[in-house]
Amino acid sequence: MARQLRQAIHGVFGLLSMVWLCTTIYLFTSVTLPTSSRENSSKKKILSDDESRTQDTSSGETTIVNNQVNLTGIYFPALDENGNPGYVHNATTLHNNPPVFNTSGIQCGPNDATMQLLTQRVYVDLAAHERANKLVLEGGGKPRAKIYCHIYTTQKQRPRIQSIRETWGHRCDGFHVASTITDRSIDSVNIPHEGEEAYKNMWQKVRAMWVYVYVNYYDSYDWFHIGGDDMYVLVENLRLYLESEEIATASNGGKQPLLLGQIFYQHGNRSATYVTGGGGYTLNKAALKMLVGTFPNCAPHDVNSGEDLLVTQCLKKEGIEPYWTTDETGAERYDHVSPEVEFNFDSKKNPLFWYSYYTGNENIGPERVVKRAVSFHLKDSKPTVENMMRRVHAILYGHCANVTLGPPVPTKQWSDGKFLGRYWKSPKLQCELNAKVDEICICSMVKRGKKEVEVCKKQTYYK
Repeated sequence: MARQLRQAIHGVFGLLSMVWLCTTIYLFTSVTLPTSSRENSSKKKILSDDESRTQDTSSGETTIVNNQVNLTGIYFPALDENGNPGYVHNATTLHNNPPVFNTSGIQCGPNDATMQLLTQRVYVDLAAHERANKLVLEGGGKPRAKIYCHIYTTQKQRPRIQSIRETWGHRCDGFHVASTITDRSIDSVNIPHEGEEAYKNMWQKVRAMWVYVYVNYYDSYDWFHIGGDDMYVLVENLRLYLESEEIATASNGGKQPLLLGQIFYQHGNRSATYVTGGGGYTLNKAALKMLVGTFPNCAPHDVNSGEDLLVTQCLKKEGIEPYWTTDETGAERYDHVSPEVEFNFDSKKNPLFWYSYYTGNENIGPERVVKRAVSFHLKDSKPTVENMMRRVHAILYGHCANVTLGPPVPTKQWSDGKFLGRYWKSPKLQCELNAKVDEICICSMVKRGKKEVEVCKKQTYYK
């Protein structure tokens, strides 16, 4: 009898022990441990919507919960001029106080490919822009689309930023420059990110930029455009396009995530598309929210220069394909190259030129670009990018209208032999030709003997 009683008592204690253990595990895994009163006092609410987003200014780290996705460690608050975390830039400063466009020293001529494309084909539709503004003022039109523009750069490119601020930057409703220092006089913000400040680590820089914009400006704008410091944006045309019936239908009133830009074929593969960052790309609110939600699991620690490719891939993982922004003729709105390149380029005559390899645009010359173009990529412009940016702006906005130009000068003829004869055998292209759809080629210069040679390795998008 005593033995049976002891067994019964042991059984009861065993059952109670199991209940206690299960309860402890449940509480530990489902309840967030409270922070100290000092930590709680240093947290401030940044935005109030259907997400919980709080910033811990004492540690410089932010806890963001977006549809149950914890972004802690991905968003690092911007630093002010003294290196203190928690700086939030006044994004309307440039729009409300635009600098004067300095026309001194601008050379409108010669009558080259750039001049011809921007006077014979491309224009800023200021008439439609003003009509839309008038309708809003008279109460008969919808509110204009609010556009936030942000640019990646470094402090050494300050002259380019000054040109952007004077030309197209202030036409955006909100604006900032992600740089290596915070300088309010040029709207630059030091946004920390994982890894070094280098072109090969552009993915980490852009991820940090997108999260910073999402946390601080998501509620105040409708569209978000990003690009480099060598991009020129025709903002009035961009706004008209975003307000068009086509985009309203495609976005289902803003509910459907949209990724807009020029589409490239990865490795020339027609089934593998991505939006190129040369002329910049644009997200609506739904796409921005979805993109940031992918960051914890989409290439979170990759060191990669192909930020545009990875942004596309992160959204593709959620079922969002890039939206084709060409018009009914196949002409591009967002342009990865400069007006000079597009003016008399013919992909059929130059099938091996890199641009033909990546784009499916088979139009010829000026017809490769829509009349109300959205953006151009001014990379490698002569004498400098900032000078070309001022020249393009002067032509488009009538500052060169009364300048007497000579006859058209001979324009550059693109040839396979000149541009791809050597490139066709390059390690990068050979690597791309042999890469799978889910691989990207990472190239670097390696010293071998007295020479430096390019070495490329294939890497999958996600680690």
